Amino acid sequence: MKRTQDGWIEEYKRKGALWIHDGNPQRPHALLTSGKHSNGFFNSRLVIPDEVLLKDAASDLLELLSATGEAEGYDIDVVVGPQTGATKLAELISDQVKFYTGEECLWASPAKNESGEKKSMVFSEKEVRNVLPGQLVLLCEDVLTTGGSVDLTANAVIKAGGITLPFLLVLVNRSGLTEVSGKKIIALIDRPMPMWAPEDCPLCKEGTKEVLRPKEPKENWERLNAPY
Repeated sequence: MKRTQDGWIEEYKRKGALWIHDGNPQRPHALLTSGKHSNGFFNSRLVIPDEVLLKDAASDLLELLSATGEAEGYDIDVVVGPQTGATKLAELISDQVKFYTGEECLWASPAKNESGEKKSMVFSEKEVRNVLPGQLVLLCEDVLTTGGSVDLTANAVIKAGGITLPFLLVLVNRSGLTEVSGKKIIALIDRPMPMWAPEDCPLCKEGTKEVLRPKEPKENWERLNAPY
């Protein structure tokens, strides 16, 4: 292992990618993609561009997977992670699989389909050729919050004829879950963070009325971290 869990948390702190609300009612708090509110956020967007660090993350994730002893007997044909957070991670994990096994391992990264009424993930014309019927697919994600993106990604794989392995590799598991749709979560950082429906949010009840999406626009991250 390149780093322990504490070591990976320190890397997020070093990158300025971990935010925790300090309890000051004048400070804004986080609005998650799910619509829920939270008092903490891991911003992997600030970590992923560091390819050397992300390569270490891919190596550590596969080492953790191997240490479970449950992956023996599985050949990983393809690694798949949703755009855009897990695109580079999927590529680097596939590189590590090739390095360790000496066997070909492809990767793909489906994008959200914004055109239909029902949420879904779709592969590009080029990438869908990497996910062939009967192939064993290892899923990955940057930050696991509710597991919704993982389920959509798995559905895209199944639609292409691939078979998802019963594991999920993630940089950060903030969900408090140990598995998603029958897939065991293997994470570098396992740190549950509270999530509340807006009407139940204690920060709102205490007077913190401003709620921001942490990553978009990028100025929101600066506002969350600004001194008060």
